[in-house]
Amino acid sequence: MAKGDIKINNLIKLHTLLLLSRRRIHGYEIMNALQQNFGAKISASQVYPFLALLKNRGYIEHSKMDKREKKDYSLTKEGREFVRRISSKFASIIDFAVQSKVKTCAHCNCEVYKGGYEQRVRGKKLYFCCMNCAKSYAR
Repeated sequence: MAKGDIKINNLIKLHTLLLLSRRRIHGYEIMNALQQNFGAKISASQVYPFLALLKNRGYIEHSKMDKREKKDYSLTKEGREFVRRISSKFASIIDFAVQSKVKTCAHCNCEVYKGGYEQRVRGKKLYFCCMNCAKSYAR
């Protein structure tokens, strides 16, 4: 951890960083995305102090979007580097979680995380990445 780095010790902070890494976003959008992801009420006190800390460390910047003074947050160059370091620390955990959901196509052996196609072939239930692989395998 670089000097002065922030400890990411909960999923709300991690998800907030990932949201910031995708695009310029305002605090209310972050709260809504967190609520959808976690299925629980997220309070402003869980988000805005973390955003203030990120700003104080130079990891994010903001601009005012409208007359109501909504702030639009985005990562700075240092912030993108911080997210990269955090992401690499969590990569093995994320890989482990995702790997249990990855299926392998019975025909071409490609790995598919979402989607795909299941079909019974000669009494066996098999998984395919697409209908074309299923048809080719069945021949």
